[in-house]
Amino acid sequence: MVIALDKHKKPLGFMTERRARILMDKKRAVLYRKYPAAVIVKDRDVRELPDRPGYRIKIDPGSAHTGIAVVRIDTDEVMMYMQIHHRGQKVKKALDTRRMTRRSRRQRETRYRRCRFSKGGRFDCARKEGWLPPSVRSVGDNIINWTRKLKRYINITECSFEAVRFDQQLLADPDISGEEYQHGTLFGTEIREYLLERFGHTCQYCGGESGDAVLEWEHMVPRSRGGSSSVKNASLACRSCNRDKGNRTLPEYLEALKKNSRTSLNDARVKHITRILEGHTPFVGERYSAWANACRRYVERALFGIFGQVECSSGGRTKYNRTRLGLPKDHHYDALCVGTVPEGGYRDRTCGCVLHAEAMGRGSRFRGLTNSCGIIITKFKRGPKRRFGFMTGDIVRADVRSGKYAGIHTGRVMVRTTGWFDVRCTNGAKITAKYSDCRILQRSCGYKFWYDHAQCMLTTM
Repeated sequence: MVIALDKHKKPLGFMTERRARILMDKKRAVLYRKYPAAVIVKDRDVRELPDRPGYRIKIDPGSAHTGIAVVRIDTDEVMMYMQIHHRGQKVKKALDTRRMTRRSRRQRETRYRRCRFSKGGRFDCARKEGWLPPSVRSVGDNIINWTRKLKRYINITECSFEAVRFDQQLLADPDISGEEYQHGTLFGTEIREYLLERFGHTCQYCGGESGDAVLEWEHMVPRSRGGSSSVKNASLACRSCNRDKGNRTLPEYLEALKKNSRTSLNDARVKHITRILEGHTPFVGERYSAWANACRRYVERALFGIFGQVECSSGGRTKYNRTRLGLPKDHHYDALCVGTVPEGGYRDRTCGCVLHAEAMGRGSRFRGLTNSCGIIITKFKRGPKRRFGFMTGDIVRADVRSGKYAGIHTGRVMVRTTGWFDVRCTNGAKITAKYSDCRILQRSCGYKFWYDHAQCMLTTM
C-alpha cells in the first residue's frame, strides 16, 4: 500500500500500488517519498472531503528491533508493517571504547580534560532529571520520531503500546510477594514470560551445557508429588533436563546424578542443582529489565503527549493474541497483536510487504587518527558534508552506462571528494559510480531502508 497525501501534503489515506502508478502516468500524482512510499495527489484537498478514515498505530518496542503496524479502525484492515532496527548496542560499544581510552590516559597522566570527580568522590556535573544513557535514549528517540513522522503522513488517531514492566525486586527475590497469580485467560502465558526474564533464558539445571534450545516450565516439586503451579515452585529447564528429571524431586535427582557416570553434562547438572538446594539465587543480569523500565517511561510520556490517550498492554497479552491468530514470531506481527485484537482477526492489505528502517546515525564528531595507545596523533579539519550536491546517506539512483558496474542501481550513497561515490544497493552489493550518474531519490534521514516481501499470513482481500 502507498500513502496518499493531498496537494497541501495532508494525509488522505492509502491506495494500492497500481492506483498510484495510474495516477502518476496521468500526471495527477507525483512521488513524494520512496521510504515509506508516499504520493501527492495534485487534485485532492482534504478540506473538501466529508470524512477521512482513522487509523491506529501499534508499537512493540525492543532493545534491538521495534515492530510497528498500522491498522484501519473501521474495517480492521492492516495497511502497513514496519520494523525499526536500533543502534543502541553500537552506541554502547562506542561509549565503552571512549571510556577505556580516557581511563588509560588518566592513568598515564595524559588526559586532555580534567576528571569529572571531585576529591570527595562526588560528581561535579549533575545530570538533569530524566537523564537516560545515550544507548537507551537512541532507542526511545527512534520510536518517538517514527511515530510522529507516520502521524504526519497518516491520519493516526489512536495508539496501542506494549508497556513492558519488570518488578526488579521480584526478579531478584521472589519471596517478597505473594505466590498467587490472578487466574484468567492469560494465566500461564504471563508466568512463562516472567520465568524467561527472571532466569535469563537459561536452563537452571545445566546452564546450557546440554545445548537444547527448547526451554520449558519446570516444577521443582512435581505436581504428581503434591507440587503447586505457583511461581515459587517454578523454574526454567531445557527439554532434555526436564525429561531426565522426570517426576523426581531435586534431592532425589541430585542423588541419581551423583551415581551416574562422570560427564560434563552431569557435572554441570550437579553443580547447578546443588546451588539451587543451597538457596543461591540465579545469577541473571538485570540490565535488560532496567532498560525496559527506563525506556518504557520515556516513550510512554512522549506517546501520551502526542495522542493524549494510549492503550497500554502487556507482553503476555501480545503472545496470547499471536498464538490465537496463528501468526509466526516476528516483530511486525508482535506489533499487530499488541492490545485489543478483533475476534475475527485482521485482513491484510499489505500482501506481506514490510518496510525495514535501520538506524545508521549521522556521522561521527571525531575527526582524527589515534595510535595503539589511544593518543590522537593527527587531527583532520572539518570539511563540508555535501559533495557535489550529495551527502552520505542519501538514497540515489545510479545509471552507470559502461564499465564493470554498468546498469541501474538504487541504494544508499557514500560520498567522496574525488566525485566517485560508493553506492550500497538494497540487495547488499556495493558499486562505484560517478556523481554525474547519480540522481537523488530521497535525502538522508539517518536510516537505511529496504522492503521485505514476506509470505502473507493473514486473510487478504
